[in-house]
Amino acid sequence: MQIRRKIAAAAVTMAVAGTGLIAGTGSAWAGTNGQQIQIDDASGRAQSVYIKGPNQNGVTVGHCFNVNRDSTTPLGGWWWKGSVEVTAYTYNNCGGGRFYTRSAWIDTTQSWGDFQVVSVN
Repeated sequence: MQIRRKIAAAAVTMAVAGTGLIAGTGSAWAGTNGQQIQIDDASGRAQSVYIKGPNQNGVTVGHCFNVNRDSTTPLGGWWWKGSVEVTAYTYNNCGGGRFYTRSAWIDTTQSWGDFQVVSVN
């Protein structure tokens, strides 16, 4: 009888803990205060891009990303919102010739995912 009580108590504890975890997540989900960027290299020449603009906290930051030439590259882990400047380079690590610069508007939210596509021509 003691063992059944312990098992029942453990099961109730696990159920309550699991419910707390689920309830604690709330309705927030990734992509509600900015988006990550996915670079689409339509030029076939880009090997890196430098992005500068406001992050999810509204702080202006800049970072160089290596990208896949003539392909799309998701730049995960960096969240942007508002107007950003994207500069494309022909070599890795933002070296070599800068051949393209554009401004892009990054939405704060979107319903179809966490990445917004920015094309480099």
